[in-house]
Amino acid sequence: MARTRWDAIVDGSVSIPAHEALGFRLEQSSDPHTSVSLSWTVPRELCNSAGNLQGGVLAAFADALLGAATAAHLPEDAYPALAEMKISIFRPARAASTLRGTGRVVKAGARVLFAEADIVDSTGASIARASGTEIPAS
Repeated sequence: MARTRWDAIVDGSVSIPAHEALGFRLEQSSDPHTSVSLSWTVPRELCNSAGNLQGGVLAAFADALLGAATAAHLPEDAYPALAEMKISIFRPARAASTLRGTGRVVKAGARVLFAEADIVDSTGASIARASGTEIPAS
C-alpha cells in the first residue's frame, strides 16, 4: 500500500475536527502498523460534579484511538467508520490529568478491521481499555 490514511493525518492533508475541538494530540509512532498513540489533557468542563471525566467523553478518546490505529491500514481515500465499540473503565480520569492512549489493529481484514486501545494516566495507571470494529468507507 502506498500512502495511507495515517500518512494523510500526520502530514495534515486530512484533518479530524473532533480531535482538534477536544484537543487530542498525535504522538510519534515508529511503526503505525504496529501501534499509534494519542495524548490528551482532560478539560475540567468535560468532567462530572466529582471532578472526573464523563465516561462518554472518555469513550470518544477511545474511539479516536481505534480510528487512528486502523487509519494506518487503509488507503488515504478510505475512512475508518466505527461499527461497534466496547469500553471498560477501570478508574476515573481526573480533571487536568494527562492521558496517553495506544491503539493497535488486532486483525486487518479486507472489509472489517478489529482494533484495541489502552488508556493510561501519567503515572501509568490503567484508566480504560476499548475494543472495536472499523469498516473502511469512502
